[in-house]
Amino acid sequence: MSTTKPTAADVALPKRVGPYDGRFNVALAKLPPAIRRPLAEAGGMTQLLGRIVKSAVTRPTGYWGQVVDDMYAIVKQSWVAIAAAIFGFLVFMSILTVQFFDMAGATQLFGPLLFLQAMRTFTMWVNSMVVAGVIGTALTADVGARKVREEIDAMEVMGIDPVRDLAVPRVISISIITTLLAVPSLLVTMVSMQFGAAYVAKMSASHFYSNLFSNVSAVDIVSVIINSFLVGLLIGTICCYKGFTASGGAMGLGQSVNQAVVLSFVSVWVLQLAYNAVLFGLFPGLGAFR
Repeated sequence: MSTTKPTAADVALPKRVGPYDGRFNVALAKLPPAIRRPLAEAGGMTQLLGRIVKSAVTRPTGYWGQVVDDMYAIVKQSWVAIAAAIFGFLVFMSILTVQFFDMAGATQLFGPLLFLQAMRTFTMWVNSMVVAGVIGTALTADVGARKVREEIDAMEVMGIDPVRDLAVPRVISISIITTLLAVPSLLVTMVSMQFGAAYVAKMSASHFYSNLFSNVSAVDIVSVIINSFLVGLLIGTICCYKGFTASGGAMGLGQSVNQAVVLSFVSVWVLQLAYNAVLFGLFPGLGAFR
C-alpha cells in the first residue's frame, strides 16, 4: 500500500470540481445551479463575442463573400414575414393609441408623440422579435445541426476555426440586415400610424404628416441605427452560441433553438433599458416635447 505524502505544490492547487479548474471557475462551481448556469452562459457568450470581434477586426478579409450570400438568402426567405410582422403589429398599436388620444381630444399630438416613442421602443422591439424569430432560429438550427452531426468537431480536427468560418460571417450578416431594417421600419411605422389615424380618428394624411417630424432630430436617427446594429450583434452572438453548445440530437437542437429565441428577447429588452438610459444621460434634451 502506497503512503506517498502530497507535495507542497499539490496542496497549493485548488480542488477541482467537475470541469471547473480555475479560481473563478471553482468559485462559480460553488454557486447554486440556478445562478451558476446563467453566469456560465453569459461568460461563454461574452467570450464568443470577443473572438468574433477580434477575428473580424484583425483579419477583415476572406468572409465578405459569404456575408453577402447569407444576407441574400436571409432577405429572400424572410422579407415577407418581416414586413408583415412589422406592419401588423404597428397598425394594431396605432389603432389602440389613437383611440386614447381621440378620447382626450389631442389627436394632433398622436403622430409626433407615438412616432418618437416607436423609434425608441416599439419599432426596435418588433424588429428584434422578427429578426430573432425568423433569422435567429435559422442561424441556431444551422450551426446547431453541424454541432450535433459533429461537423464542428471535424473542422477543429482539420485545423479550421469554426468561429471564423461559421460565426463571423453570420453575425456580421445579421448585424447588417438589422441595421438596414432601421430606415424601412420607420417608413412602415409612419404608414401604419397614418392608417390607424385615418381609420379611427378620420385624420387626413396632410394633417397627420404636418407635424410628424417636429420632435425628431438627427441624434434620434443616428441612435436608431446604432441601436439596430447592437441588437443584431447581440442576437447573432446568442444564436451562434446556442448553436455551438447544442447537444442531445434533434430534441436537444430544438431546445437550443427555443432557448436562443427566448434569451434573445430578454437580452434585447435589457439592452434597450441600458441603451436608452445612456442615450438620455448623454442627450437629456431628447426627452423634451417641442
